[in-house]
Amino acid sequence: MTQEMINMPQRLLEVLLCALALTGAAPAYAHHAQAPFFDQERTVEVRGTVVRWIFRNPHPVLEVEAENAAGEKVVWAVQFAPATVLTKRGWTDQTFKPGDEVVATGHPSRAAGTHGLEHRDLKRADGSPIVR
Repeated sequence: MTQEMINMPQRLLEVLLCALALTGAAPAYAHHAQAPFFDQERTVEVRGTVVRWIFRNPHPVLEVEAENAAGEKVVWAVQFAPATVLTKRGWTDQTFKPGDEVVATGHPSRAAGTHGLEHRDLKRADGSPIVR
């Protein structure tokens, strides 16, 4: 028996483990895809008042009341990166309080009749950053 034949079971095991690892990566990546939920081709700006700040994983949500084009009050749900990521940037469960004025920019929800927004930028109404 040659050395190559002896190493074949080891090589086969390595290839199978590699393939298994790659198939497990697809569902994990798909979980974080935003394109099915938010229109990546459009960006909207929402200027309004904080109603509620929900600081939890997997995605914190800032509810912002703003006027729509018809002048009616609607509540936008602005979705963020995971709370663990925001915490590293200095955000806490106290970053927003009801009544705070903010300007949120992001990609709108694809679901008709909803007011969801994937966060891209967020400032205080005076233009100052949220966390210094």
